[in-house]
Amino acid sequence: MINRFALAAAALLLASVTASAQNWPTQPIRWIVPYPAGGGTDLMARTLGIPLEKALGQPIVVENKPGASTVTGTAALTQAAPDGHTVGMVFDSLAINAAFGMQLPYDSEKDIVPVIQLARVPLVLIVNSSLVQMKTLPELVAHAKANPGWFTFGSLGPGSPHEIGFAWLKTLTKMDALIVPYRGVNPALQDLIAGNIKGMFLGVAVADEFIRQGKLHPIGVSSKSRLKSAPNLPTIAEQGYPEYDFVTFYGLGAPKGTPAPIVQKLNQEINKALQLPEIRARIDPTGAEIVGGTPEEFDAMLKANMSQMKRIVSEAGIKSAK
Repeated sequence: MINRFALAAAALLLASVTASAQNWPTQPIRWIVPYPAGGGTDLMARTLGIPLEKALGQPIVVENKPGASTVTGTAALTQAAPDGHTVGMVFDSLAINAAFGMQLPYDSEKDIVPVIQLARVPLVLIVNSSLVQMKTLPELVAHAKANPGWFTFGSLGPGSPHEIGFAWLKTLTKMDALIVPYRGVNPALQDLIAGNIKGMFLGVAVADEFIRQGKLHPIGVSSKSRLKSAPNLPTIAEQGYPEYDFVTFYGLGAPKGTPAPIVQKLNQEINKALQLPEIRARIDPTGAEIVGGTPEEFDAMLKANMSQMKRIVSEAGIKSAK
């Protein structure tokens, strides 16, 4: 009898969830972005919100909640009602914060339901063309080893993907380098162009104008595969370090407990939106490479990224300033 009652209760619950998903959405959808307005992540959310509003019949309200290395916005996502009316951007900061052992108000691996990986953003090791004559990574590494203290690298601060990616590269190459922290991309880039530092990791779209002007020179791409926008630029892996594969990413998540049919519907509609020419026309110039795919694929990617970040932080001996 107990089994029958349990089965009946489960059936009623399933029917309720299915009915709720079929009626969804019944109100505006809040899209949390844990960064300030105006950046690439904000652009991604607002760009995708336009076709998504048409597909779902409800407004997409982008809510910027920056702070604490995305912890503020991510906490707001995990604490929202799991009814499909709140989603949020997730990044490699999920794995970075966990790898540093931060005390978080959520479980990075359990409290977010993966919806879709939106894009991947490879980084490019860029150097000042006037100060750095080397054109390849092996040449740069050899010169840095022979001249201790010569190579200065602009970082966006401890815990930033830019610093973690370079700290890992420094460990693999055993090159000598001084990491100089900055409070953002723009001041670091200005100092790089001015010659106050010699190199940094950047998105290729950010550096493109200065590369064309001859002020900056790209050394290598951080991803395993070459950039679609710069197919002649070799990867770091190709230049003697085959294990090196480091990219940042944009993804979308929902609070734990969000019904699977709603997650699937969101995934389906966003996949469609990502293929629209007008969406690609806005995203491609930012240097982000559109991905898409299933929730299961994004879940596997998040798990792999979590494992990779923990390994890099341990191998490179990186300490958080938080």
